[in-house]
Amino acid sequence: MKRQGLGLSQGGLRRRLKKHISKNKLYALLSKLTPTVNGLITVLVIIRTIPRYEFGLLTLFNTFDLVIFALSGGLVFQALQKYGAELKGIELETMVSNSAFLYGLLSLGPALLIAAVGTFLAETLNADGLANLLGLLPVVVVSQWGRKFAYHLLLAKEQVFQVFVVDLVALIVTAALVLGLYFTGQLDSARVVLFVRILANAVAAIVSVVLIKNIVKLSWRPDRVWRKKLLNFGKYTFGTTVGNIIYTRIDTVMLTYFFNPVALALFHSARGIAEFAKNVVQAANMIILPRASTMSSQKDKRGVKDIYFKGLFYSVALALPISLALLILPELILKLAYNGKYKDGVNILRIFALVALVGPLGTIGSSIASGVGKPRLTFITMSLGVVINIVLNLLLIPTHGAMGAAVATLITVAFGGVLITILLKRRLGLAPIPARKSHTWLARNLTK
Repeated sequence: MKRQGLGLSQGGLRRRLKKHISKNKLYALLSKLTPTVNGLITVLVIIRTIPRYEFGLLTLFNTFDLVIFALSGGLVFQALQKYGAELKGIELETMVSNSAFLYGLLSLGPALLIAAVGTFLAETLNADGLANLLGLLPVVVVSQWGRKFAYHLLLAKEQVFQVFVVDLVALIVTAALVLGLYFTGQLDSARVVLFVRILANAVAAIVSVVLIKNIVKLSWRPDRVWRKKLLNFGKYTFGTTVGNIIYTRIDTVMLTYFFNPVALALFHSARGIAEFAKNVVQAANMIILPRASTMSSQKDKRGVKDIYFKGLFYSVALALPISLALLILPELILKLAYNGKYKDGVNILRIFALVALVGPLGTIGSSIASGVGKPRLTFITMSLGVVINIVLNLLLIPTHGAMGAAVATLITVAFGGVLITILLKRRLGLAPIPARKSHTWLARNLTK
């Protein structure tokens, strides 16, 4: 029997809300369990074991690795997901070939440049030993080529289970090496951790290439038109990614500049625990962008609205218990994680609990904007967020250290989430609610 004024039976509406995310949802969550377990290894083994200073150096290295991703992945990968979801046959092969070329060119060049000026960077950031680590940056970048490229191509074709396989292989190799080094007493520096990463990425890359070949024939098809098209789409996602790196990592650079790598280690010990909630949001993003792209190409605006609602709903629902635990029990969590090594990070952890809770609003909204071919909205949001974040960090870090950096992050993330939501609503008429008589549906079903 139909609900009065609803137009669909209760069961029919629920089926319609579920139709866009079904079998891949479980695989996406499983895939994101692998970085969660990897995060546990990092927290419970690596951060616990290596000295604070070495962890600070490792965090600095990771920042430069993320800069490389901003230059290469920001220009290529979201375009790869969008067009990969829409193309088949020769067109797909051509697009993939030119995407791979651009990714390789735009990642290796900057990595070599950063490695060349490693001594200058180490002196500027008061980080003795950083130059030796940056010498490994080109090797790390090359080792992850296959895995990162395959990740986005597989997502474009909604091959989420295959993504899980790649992540699982990398996790198994990482766990085996880290535990082996730990029990033999050789897990003692950031350099050792980087060698583990290189080996794990290399093995995962081999698996990735095999899985890609089941989707598209790997061939070299140079095409200037396609390269221009990819770069044209990527110019906004590039700016967004660079902005994201700046406002998530400018605090890393400032903390080291004003203090030292030890203060940086304290800050990222808390951020590392909060990353578990972030992985939940990434699980939703694995599906949202390619699915929103497909719906947008079919002019299915109602479907885009539904995927927006469900992505945000599932992300917040899954992140909520993690955030509450971090808010209520930060002392216990830090004690269990680090055995008292970073007990002075209690309040920093509470701030990151709030960041994890408000974060889905911005990340899900940005994926929707890219999926419907409007990355400019995310670019606008990110550009304003970067300015706000830099100003807040300059004001708060010199006087409040790691705590000031955490507060700056919270304010920026909240601002970005609200702004992208407003832009999607005003510019595209999209809001994170079910498309058909949503308020009636929510009122009647959430009270049952």
